[in-house]
Amino acid sequence: KYCQYHRDHRHDTEECRQLKNQIEDLIRRGHLRKYVDRDRDAPQGRREQRREEAPRQEEELQQKPRGVIHTISGGIASGGDHKNGRKAYGRQSLAVQQVHHRKRLRTGGDEEVISFSEADYEGVRLPHDDPVVVTLMVELFTMKRILNDSGSSADILYKHAFDQLKIPVQMTFLVVDTPSPYNAIIGRPGLNLMEAIVSTRYLLMKFPTRFGVGEARGDQQAARQ
Repeated sequence: KYCQYHRDHRHDTEECRQLKNQIEDLIRRGHLRKYVDRDRDAPQGRREQRREEAPRQEEELQQKPRGVIHTISGGIASGGDHKNGRKAYGRQSLAVQQVHHRKRLRTGGDEEVISFSEADYEGVRLPHDDPVVVTLMVELFTMKRILNDSGSSADILYKHAFDQLKIPVQMTFLVVDTPSPYNAIIGRPGLNLMEAIVSTRYLLMKFPTRFGVGEARGDQQAARQ
């Protein structure tokens, strides 16, 4: 036995399933038509119907997803570092529950609403795709180059900034010892803790306070540097 496709002696070329699958895939994509005559013995009406159906079938094949690519989420936002904690966190997403919003922010009896408008474009150079980089007060230190990243499942504090603080911080960070242009990354845990809303378009983070809606403006120049 010898397979010319695999150049191996485990089976014959005619028995090669992988080769047959490759050929079928090429045929479905519209290739090898001059070698295929599936309509030779079909009636005239059936042949015409197949010709009409062929473009639709090819279009459906192009729109059909070829597979699913998942992402990995870890850290505090996925239930912690233990397997049981992550499983329990995953099961919570299957439970339907009603969340009662706490109306603790009131000015004149009305609930504070966080919104964005054209006025928030002040100081922003358009067009842009810059990240939201802010300066925040962390344990009485003015810390610059903090990235607001809602795609991060952890709050990250880089070691070069952690060493300068020299005191414990209240927010739970993962301390990472690696070079970075940022001092810290505020991910989903920190943003949710502050109840913050980040707009990458306006380069602005807004969050509720006892005195109304607070703001942290992104530093566009620092982001580009």
